[in-house]
Amino acid sequence: MDDALQPLTEAIVQDVVYAYCYAAKHEITIPNCGTAFMYESDVASMTKTRFGHEFEVKVSRADWLAELRKIASEDSNAKRSRARRLGKAKDIAEGLALAWKQGLECCGSDLNYAREPTPNYFWVVAAPGIVKPEELPEYAGLFEVEPYRHGNHKAHGYRLKQITAAPRLHRLKMTDRQVLAMARGITLRYWQQRSKAA
Repeated sequence: MDDALQPLTEAIVQDVVYAYCYAAKHEITIPNCGTAFMYESDVASMTKTRFGHEFEVKVSRADWLAELRKIASEDSNAKRSRARRLGKAKDIAEGLALAWKQGLECCGSDLNYAREPTPNYFWVVAAPGIVKPEELPEYAGLFEVEPYRHGNHKAHGYRLKQITAAPRLHRLKMTDRQVLAMARGITLRYWQQRSKAA
């Protein structure tokens, strides 16, 4: 790795993810977002078509292995709960599509999605070697952070390189409630930063 590059931290990787989302013309991108998918996302982003992307940042192998242990654990924890929700996202969307086809305006799946929204795409983002592609849950894609000298979709001298494509978990668009929640989160961050600078 280039000696001039800063060591990867979660904040630097979040900046690299933002640079990727900006280049991809996502409408909203926010770090440490606890509002879009009802649990805190390292980065949450929304495209022009209102598809949601969630990015889980890992900066050490130990952190990734701890994540896998929590997902596989029989004990109740936030990582395991999120993994189960991501795993059933397709079923919820298919239930909704069937209900709408039958002319129903609301159904159990609709209510489940309103209570437990999930992104359309879920990505793990890490430095090379931290995450092995075969270790990914079936609902996840993988980006690696690599040094990059040229172009405008980089940050701190890094860019994202897709290793494994994230499957589309469902076709449901982000709801108005989710979009407004993300906007409120960004607004709050802005005014907190402004008050600190004053």
